[in-house]
This record gives sequence, C-alpha cells and structure tokens, in this order.
Amino acid sequence: MTNEKIIEVTVTTEDIEEMRADGISEAELPEIGVKRFRPARHILKDKVAILLDVDIVEHFKKRAESDDTEFYQTRINQTLRRMIENEK
Repeated sequence: MTNEKIIEVTVTTEDIEEMRADGISEAELPEIGVKRFRPARHILKDKVAILLDVDIVEHFKKRAESDDTEFYQTRINQTLRRMIENEK
C-alpha cells in the first residue's frame, strides 16, 4: 500500500458544455465519468509554520509583485526548489 494521494475528478455533461463554451476543442475534451490520478509530487502541499527574517519576506513579496506572481509563498517555493535541483 502506498502513502500517495489519489485525486478523483468527476467530469459531468455540464462540465463538457462549459468547456465547449470556453472554446476548448472537441479533441481536448475529456470523457464523462470519474478520473483517478496521482498528482505530480510538487503539486501536493504541506502547510508548515516557519519563521523567516522580515527582510527575506519583504524581498519575496516585492519580487512577487513585480513578477505579477499571485503569492510570495509561491516565489519562495520556486527558489527553494531551484536550490534543491542544483544540489542534485
């Protein structure tokens, strides 16, 4: 048994009609029914409390604003991910 999360998505007739209205092509429309899949590992999030220096947080908030990133936490996460990948 694995510890990985499985995501279930139910696609309804109404969903298909909404996608068509949004301009999604017939070839790209999913089939109606329940779809099960494992998300990419980096999509799963863990909520943690972490203490960061004020200047660090301000730096990432300003970068997020200038890059039009919705959340500065996303920018911190991206930076940490690059550091991990560089260590490999």
